[in-house]
Amino acid sequence: MSDVRLGIPAFDLHPLHGLHDPTSSTPAREPGSLRRTSSIDMVRAPGSLDPLYLHGRARDLETRLDGSATERTTASLEATIDTAARVVTQLEVSPDVPELRLVGVPAMSGFRAAADRAAPELRRHRDLRYTLLDDVPVAILISGHAISAARIKDHPTQSGYLPVADQCAGFLTGGLLMSSFEAGDAAVVTGPPAPDLTGIDPIGWHPMDALPLHGMRRRRRVDVTLDSGGREVTIDSMFRDTYVRSDNLETVIHEYTLEAHVDRLTGVVLSSRATPRVLPWQECPGAVASAARIVGMRLDDLHTRVRHELSGISTCTHLNDLLRSVADASALIALLDDK
Repeated sequence: MSDVRLGIPAFDLHPLHGLHDPTSSTPAREPGSLRRTSSIDMVRAPGSLDPLYLHGRARDLETRLDGSATERTTASLEATIDTAARVVTQLEVSPDVPELRLVGVPAMSGFRAAADRAAPELRRHRDLRYTLLDDVPVAILISGHAISAARIKDHPTQSGYLPVADQCAGFLTGGLLMSSFEAGDAAVVTGPPAPDLTGIDPIGWHPMDALPLHGMRRRRRVDVTLDSGGREVTIDSMFRDTYVRSDNLETVIHEYTLEAHVDRLTGVVLSSRATPRVLPWQECPGAVASAARIVGMRLDDLHTRVRHELSGISTCTHLNDLLRSVADASALIALLDDK
């Protein structure tokens, strides 16, 4: 096994870990493009399992033809989650949405439906605030990694991690991970160090605070650029989930990039290709081909269709999140048209 250490006390990379090839930069902003970036930080008070605090930030940045940049929109989210009961105990977005009163609603299954009922226009318009709201359930899901990673240090055979068979490609019945788990081996995701994505462009991403020990972060990026004829839209997107180990090293847990092309007039997806960069388990790449299943979908129904049509062992929960984010291109195209 690798000699990379994951904390104090130390433990090694899981022997069944998947691909570890994180991106080490962010593409340069193209003149005449729009970029949407977002992040959700998942933190707990030191020594505490509950509650979970979510801190979200997002921004739409326009890069003009002369290379200058302008913030078009910003948004933020603050939420407190009772993870034992899986209930929202506090939630605020900025700019404020008076109708969005979600205290007491389920924090995972049912959360997006509750948000849609309270403020349906947010999803309909692919509002920047909806980008943050859409990540709340999955942020809670992946935040359990911090608990698993902490528990495995004290109890090497007990991670608390409970894979659900056939939920996704990585949890395939009879696969290496599920067989290992059923044999009593602890399963905790281990990832490589997280390369910096800021590079030489300090405004390429919205500002983010440093994560504390055992903190986690999901970050997303969607770039939209018109082709030379103005008929086709190129979408370049990515997401990355990270965890800060006990030795203060930020590591990547999941990462995908995706390139898609959309007909500007009809909103129909013409092509879609995902590239895995960091995956937790060896069978996870079995989901990569599912990215092509959004070809032929329209941006205005892509979100719903991905949620209802992409599930099971040919898919990945986190890749589905990235595919749904392609729908944000409709809001960015509108900003391009509004220039």
